Amino acid sequence: MFKKLFTLTIILAVAAGGFAQSINPDLLGKKMTLAIKQEQQLKSKIYTNDEDIIISGGMAMPVRFIRVEKNIPNLIVQYVFSEKDSIIRKIEYEWDVRNFDKSDHNVKPLAFNKALIERYNSLVKFFNQKYGAGTTKGDLSDLTKIEVLGGLTRSDKWNNGQVDVLMYTTISNHYEATAYGARIPTHRIRLYLSEPRKVL
Repeated sequence: MFKKLFTLTIILAVAAGGFAQSINPDLLGKKMTLAIKQEQQLKSKIYTNDEDIIISGGMAMPVRFIRVEKNIPNLIVQYVFSEKDSIIRKIEYEWDVRNFDKSDHNVKPLAFNKALIERYNSLVKFFNQKYGAGTTKGDLSDLTKIEVLGGLTRSDKWNNGQVDVLMYTTISNHYEATAYGARIPTHRIRLYLSEPRKVL
């Protein structure tokens, strides 16, 4: 019964959001072994890099997976879980060009940026259907902003007592040299799922 329910959750997550990769908030509070099974079903691969990782007290070394995408950056999923009982406390999803290309002049065509916006909007739809309307800042409708300083930006939050969701995107082709370095093109979506904060 549990296995059928878990599989159904994955199918519903994909169908409701209208995107190819599963976003599964229901893994929060579950054992890490369940997340590993899901990643295996999705044919994800373990992802490693040489970045420093800060580990909070009582947490194990986070585990990262990479999922192949079409038309947008490959997805990196990170699971943060407790060392004592392997319970998942936080899940991070990231689609970011700079994970795979460190070029400072990484300008992307309009079709690529539209695909990234489409993914973001599908995620918003998924969470609105699951948790109700969230809190939004920014807008992704004026595509001309991609070429200017600041680019297109939007952030969304859902805090409903079940899970805290924070998601944001920055899409920009703007490059500008400054006295302290440069403002470089950015093509990124980040999504953080965490257990609700306890009010003392």
